Amino acid sequence: MADDGWPAGDPRRYFDAPIDPVHLRESSPNVYRRAMWLAIGIVVGCGLLALGGWSIVDGGWWGVLLGVLAALVGLLLFVRGLIASNATKPFRGGPLAPGMVMEQADDTVRMLVLGEISRDPAATPEFAYRLVTFRAREQTHFVPGQRIPCVLHGFVAPPWSGRWWSFDASPITWATADQTVLDGAASAIPVPEWDQLLAGAQRLGEIRRKWTRLARVSSEDLPESLRRPPTRLGVPVEWQADGRARFVGSVADAVSV
Repeated sequence: MADDGWPAGDPRRYFDAPIDPVHLRESSPNVYRRAMWLAIGIVVGCGLLALGGWSIVDGGWWGVLLGVLAALVGLLLFVRGLIASNATKPFRGGPLAPGMVMEQADDTVRMLVLGEISRDPAATPEFAYRLVTFRAREQTHFVPGQRIPCVLHGFVAPPWSGRWWSFDASPITWATADQTVLDGAASAIPVPEWDQLLAGAQRLGEIRRKWTRLARVSSEDLPESLRRPPTRLGVPVEWQADGRARFVGSVADAVSV
């Protein structure tokens, strides 16, 4: 199951800046993803559907079996094309997270992102590193070591899990070139998270070898400010002896501080 909620972090860190559609078209590699899947779904999917129908009508038992399989594959490809998300979806209210460019080979960019994966706001926060790979457009420029605030999206986990099993991330530099917005997003991310991301660069080789490109951060490796933050969901909390948070205020209290 994917995208059935957000992490238990502070909702005041959700991305809410205006999206520049012209800049998005020129910078995001996801602009053509929907068009690509639609083309595959229509051309290949409809071709397989036609082949499947022909095999069912004119073939023997093996033709019927092949036709049914081809029809199912064609239908799945066609549906995949219809539901493919467009480039603006990640920036519609996703949580901000720190990202850092690790390397660039030709037009392939690898960026390390630190994201919170806990779903229970009363539980101790959990974090994970995620190595995101994408192809840079000609109008964009990425430098190893460059810090880039990102928007998290594409969270995946079964309903019973207390943490997200995976997530994706997109640099907000795809959504806007407004330096004021970029600086504000970077400032909204706590300094300890940027520092923790820098520490994660030492685990790049380990993360790259994982098929999920994701590695959880041990609680012992987190500073106190991340392990026991003063707010959860934007509300002040007190941490109990059992490791659970007790809400002691309101969002208004947190904002007024």
